[in-house]
Amino acid sequence: MAKRKPIRKKVESPFSKNLQAMLSERAISQSAAAKLAQIPAATLHDWIYGSNIVPQDIRAVQRLCRALGCSFEWVMTGEISPVDFKNISLTELFQSEPDPTFSGIFEITARRLTRIKKD
Repeated sequence: MAKRKPIRKKVESPFSKNLQAMLSERAISQSAAAKLAQIPAATLHDWIYGSNIVPQDIRAVQRLCRALGCSFEWVMTGEISPVDFKNISLTELFQSEPDPTFSGIFEITARRLTRIKKD
């Protein structure tokens, strides 16, 4: 007699609800989303239908969020923290990589810009 897969109990979580909403809003299929996240389609299906409350591969969720232009924090929790841009460093906002076109000797000057006052 063939073995049956165990029936997984559906678990409602903010992650599964938000993931469903994000894919629906952007009209992205599960298979296309799985390719963007670089995971098997079955894994994405498990995420969407709540058989895993928290995904095991957080980096895959990050890849999917970046590809679809949405907040990782919102997908995972349903909440978004306000960003205080005055106290955030550039390394938190940007990645840097060496650019061979700018190799050599350079003189760099920095000047503070001030807003022009209109009378």
